[in-house]
This record gives sequence, structure tokens and C-alpha cells, in this order.
Amino acid sequence: MGFENNWLLGDAPPLLVAELSGNHGGSLNKAFELVEKAVESGADAIKLQTYSPETITVKGRCDRFLLKDGLWAGQYLDQLYAKAMTPWEWHEPLAQRASDLDVMLFSSPFDESSVKFLEDTLAPPIYKIASFEMNHFPMLEEIGKTRKPVLASVGVSTLNEIEKAISVLRDAGCPQIILLHCVSEYPAKVEEFSLRRINLLRDRFDLPIGLSDHSLGHLTAVAATAMGARVIEKHFTLDRESTSTDGAFSMLPDEFREMAKAVRMTFQALGSAQDGDDAAKPKPTRFKRSILVSEAISRGNLLRPENIRVARPGDGLCPSHWKDVLGKRVNKDLKIGHPLSWSDLEL
Repeated sequence: MGFENNWLLGDAPPLLVAELSGNHGGSLNKAFELVEKAVESGADAIKLQTYSPETITVKGRCDRFLLKDGLWAGQYLDQLYAKAMTPWEWHEPLAQRASDLDVMLFSSPFDESSVKFLEDTLAPPIYKIASFEMNHFPMLEEIGKTRKPVLASVGVSTLNEIEKAISVLRDAGCPQIILLHCVSEYPAKVEEFSLRRINLLRDRFDLPIGLSDHSLGHLTAVAATAMGARVIEKHFTLDRESTSTDGAFSMLPDEFREMAKAVRMTFQALGSAQDGDDAAKPKPTRFKRSILVSEAISRGNLLRPENIRVARPGDGLCPSHWKDVLGKRVNKDLKIGHPLSWSDLEL
């Protein structure tokens, strides 16, 4: 799949991205099933994460490397990443499976070597930058050099940090950046999202905005769609067993399918700001008001409040002309219910 989708321009629903993360549980067959079920559930794209323990951390054993709370409490960073990583040799067959299903697959790299690997192996149409990697400037430069569009999560970045990251990407050659609002908690609480920040980001940086959503359910995704989000990213899982690393805050297939339907219906309901003033578009007027004949009027007689009325249906003159027509003579016989028009009057 290429990047020639019109979702970025706003004339199609948001791009729905299924993030597989470590929910494959170390099984390539399960990873294939994740891709297939995500597509069946309405995903437009599949996203992986490309790292190994040594590309994302070091093998420290002091408290600084120990996760003390949350879903992964009790594990050292390198232990978690060894368990959750998607083996690099899986990327190509997973990308092929996605291509066979007519969706694009891309990834979040976590260092310069993973960018090179992705370019050499998959040549993905876009890149994703995880929120905790927005200050990894050496990697951002390598991503920029690919001249591919970038989705960038900004959950833990200040506005100044976002501005610096954008500059690094652009200076290196990145042609398009889409900022993804997110809350980098797992799971994230809906009340912590501050979705009005979507407007702030759009206004501050003049860039398309999306949502990387770690909350439960699809309320936040629907609300973000109503605010103009062009991308919705959600973690996807087949189960919530302990082997599915992010299963606790990931969507099951039925949940993703429900979200996809709700997001696309929300986008459809938004319509266009110009729809109400589109003169070329036929509008139902049956229950609007207009000026109608309420008593039979003979040719040459005057229009008076007694023989015309503002009533339904709305296929006569607009009631705004009520005072203009009072006292005018008609040039033909008019029956009860006739929709008054200027052609009926002696002008």
C-alpha cells in the first residue's frame, strides 16, 4: 500500500491504525492472526515496534531500571523489552501478509539501526515516532533523511520540545508531519486527555493532528474524530492473557470493530461546514413556512391578511416578503393552497 490516501486531506474518515506491540506473545502465528483480525475489524493500517533490548536500554540492575508499578511492575527494562519485542525477522513476512490484505504496515523505530533496517527491509510508506522518542534527535535525523511522512506522538513533550523535534525532522528532509495527541499512561484515563489540546497543537504548529489512544473503550477516539483528528491509533489484541504484553489496555477485535464503525459514522455526521449554504443541494422544504393562498382570489383583487397566510409547505414565497406582497394585485385567479410567487402579482 502506498501513501496516496486522501485521509490526510480531510475528505475521508481518519486513518485507523492497529498497533500490535507485544501482543503476539512471542508467536509468529499469533502475529499473523493479529494482522488478519485487525483488518477484519476495520483497521486501515498495521503498526509494529522495531527494537531489541540493546537498542532501547542497557542491562542495568539498579532501581533506576526497575519498573515499580503499573502493568509491568517487578521487571527490569531489558527484561520487559526482550519479552515484548517483535523479532526483526518477522517484519518482512508480516508486511507481506498486510499487503496481501491490502493495508499498509509501518513501524515505530527506536534507534538509528532500526530505521536502516526498516528502509532496507520494508521501505515503509510512513514512520511513527513514539512519544518517549521525540528527543532522540539522532534517530529523528535518520527518519527525516528517508523523506517519508511521519506520525509523531507528543504525549510527554512540551510545546518547545515538539517545536525542536519538528525542526530536526524538517531540516533532515521530512516532507510531512502529523502530530498525535496522546496520554502516555497504560492504560490512560479518559479524564486526563484534555482533548482541547488538539486545537492548541493544530493552531500552534499548523499541522494535521491525530490521536494515539491508550484509554479503554472508544469514547476518546470518537470525540477526537469530532475535533478533526486525521489518525486514530489503538493497541490491538486477540486476548488479555499475560503473554499479550499490552493486552490490558488493547482492544479486542469486536471492540476495534465497534470503534471503527463509530469513528466513521462520526466523521460522516460531521459533513461540511458549507453544506447548509449549498444552493445546488436540494433541501426538504415540506415543513418550512412560506406564503400560501388561504382563500380563493380572483384576478385583479388585492392580497390581504384574510386571503394569504404564512403556512406549510414551504414551496411559496419566503415569509420575509410578507409586507412586500400585502396590497399587491394578482394577475390571475388563485386557488386555496396556491404557493404565492412574484409571477402571480401585478408589479
